[in-house]
Amino acid sequence: MIHTTTIPRPILAALCCLIVAVPFLVTTFPPITDLPQQSAQIRLFVETIQDPAASPYTIQWLTPYSLSYAILGTCWALFGPKNAGRMAMLAIGMLWIVAIHLTARRKSRSPAAAVLASLFVFNHIMYWGFYSFAIGWPVFLLWFGLTTQRPERDFSAREAFMWVGAAILLYMSHVLWFAAGVTWLVVSSMVFRVPLRNMLYRFLYVTPIVLAILIWYPMLSGSAMATPPLWGTTPLERLSIAWLTDAARGGLPGRVEQLVLAAGGAWILLALWTNRATLGDTIDRELLLAAGVFFAFALLFPDKFMNTIRFGQRWVPAAVIMLVLGLPQPSVRPVLRQVAALALLLVFCAVTSSTWLLFERKDLSGLEAALAALPRSPRVLGLDTVRRSELIKGYPFLQMFAYSQVLNGGRLNFSFAQFPPCLVVFKKRFRSPWTPGLEWFPGRVQKSDLKYFDYALVNGSERIHEATGAEPLLTPVTRNGRWRLYRVSPSKQ
Repeated sequence: MIHTTTIPRPILAALCCLIVAVPFLVTTFPPITDLPQQSAQIRLFVETIQDPAASPYTIQWLTPYSLSYAILGTCWALFGPKNAGRMAMLAIGMLWIVAIHLTARRKSRSPAAAVLASLFVFNHIMYWGFYSFAIGWPVFLLWFGLTTQRPERDFSAREAFMWVGAAILLYMSHVLWFAAGVTWLVVSSMVFRVPLRNMLYRFLYVTPIVLAILIWYPMLSGSAMATPPLWGTTPLERLSIAWLTDAARGGLPGRVEQLVLAAGGAWILLALWTNRATLGDTIDRELLLAAGVFFAFALLFPDKFMNTIRFGQRWVPAAVIMLVLGLPQPSVRPVLRQVAALALLLVFCAVTSSTWLLFERKDLSGLEAALAALPRSPRVLGLDTVRRSELIKGYPFLQMFAYSQVLNGGRLNFSFAQFPPCLVVFKKRFRSPWTPGLEWFPGRVQKSDLKYFDYALVNGSERIHEATGAEPLLTPVTRNGRWRLYRVSPSKQ
């Protein structure tokens, strides 16, 4: 079924991209938790390439998370270290929007629904800075397009090339997306009764990647990634409005995200009601099946596994997008659908932009001056004593100190190089001589820890800074803002 639209699809997609880009363009340090550490990986990559023998790091060229680092590296080259992270996340957001609109076009779904689905670019995956998982979604939509094509009667080289290429891209984005792709392949082949011969060919295409994962996965068994599954919530608890709102969105506190989810719910109810007589003919069963698979992941998977947090929650945005696209459009005038969806996206991105600007001005006050005061290649201890923000959910300050490595190189008390799947990792398993876990538990810091660092970058209240400035081992370098820099005095140690 092809819908007549007032605004052409390409223009709608371009407008969505422009609107979603605004929050990234008006801020320097967006509230994306892992952004500094992910950007620091490119700094370590550049330094390791320049002198691999002297570097304590090694590059894992075949890591299954390399696709996001290719985007980060490109943005590093184009926009510089300071802007690489936010521009890379913006690029991934653009890919989400383009992939959503292309999927809607290929499946002849409502263009306005694609606009509405674009709202879910701003979700907890983006706010936490799960770059590798985020880039996996548009790759999965490519995979979804391949798997929902009518299969060839017999093997063809062209089909084999496309399938193997898409499977490799899934692997290079995130191993979880590859697992999701294989699961979707199994489920969709069974539900839609793909002929056995074609099904065997399909699984033959992905077999080499499966074998690669079987070789790679045991390497993590003795690493910091090897953590048992943890369920903090039951499947029944995950059906609550609060959990679903946080899982589908998860960035801004207050009622703004609930209103967005309510608008999505109203769209769905209106679509169901106005198309109730022809619902069987107007839904897309493949999109709705994919939504069901992702919702099942969200309900059944643990909250944490293999040191991967929000293990179950991260599938909800994909499920919601597939649900919005799979249902018929409300039976109202096309121009009203498009204007309403665009207006909602515009208002939400305006609220997001103003919140990010306030976060940067208030919660990150003093950070830029502190970073500018650092010399080249410092050893920096990052201590976030504030932990939570009134403006952003989660822990937006957790990795903020890693900007010191992004801009100046050097060492940190914690680095993503300690994680085995990353692009750049330590050559030898890293064991810190100072108190571990200070990025999560800054109150555990000991005076003896300071001797391993040249500077301390502290996020704190005036009371915290008064106490920190009174410490004989620390000399204030900057004196204003929540974020302040202190020089460790070796003569006093």
